[in-house]
Amino acid sequence: MSKKPQHQNSSINIVQVGKVVGVHGIKGEIKILPYGECEKKTWKRLYLNKDGEQKEYAIKGLRPHKGVMLVSILGCDTRNSALELIGSEVLVDKSHLPELPEGEYYHFELLGMEVWTEDNIFLGTIDDILSTGSNDVYVVKGGSKGSRGEALLPAIKDVVISVDVEKKRMTVRLMQGLIPEDEI
Repeated sequence: MSKKPQHQNSSINIVQVGKVVGVHGIKGEIKILPYGECEKKTWKRLYLNKDGEQKEYAIKGLRPHKGVMLVSILGCDTRNSALELIGSEVLVDKSHLPELPEGEYYHFELLGMEVWTEDNIFLGTIDDILSTGSNDVYVVKGGSKGSRGEALLPAIKDVVISVDVEKKRMTVRLMQGLIPEDEI
């Protein structure tokens, strides 16, 4: 139901699409764990953000490999230089992201979105999105009862009734047991 590019940086219109999790080989190739499927990416440039420092890189080559993307970038030609990039957030220009089919959303579009029940009860806002393999799970925090911790809502059609990205509002149908009745 959603894809993860996260953390929108509005000043230059970039979004987080993954994280550098390792290196591959001795020629400076980095392993990027992408948020979402590992299909062929059309990125030409990427931004790596580590310890608050962000640098832009041109991409020489990229390919999917065992759940990660193997990426060669200009200026990173040795294993040692690639090792320094582990832990970096990977960001790309939002305009380079493909349009998604109807009913699918990037994580950055959903984070911070208000969540309401079909009975117009405010549950909170989407604070995080967990990727479980079969479906995402929305972590909703800060509902109308200030003492409520968090609600975990599966991103499935039986629960998510509607999503309005422009209004930052999601309407859900609570299945029995998702949230204790005394907390609604």
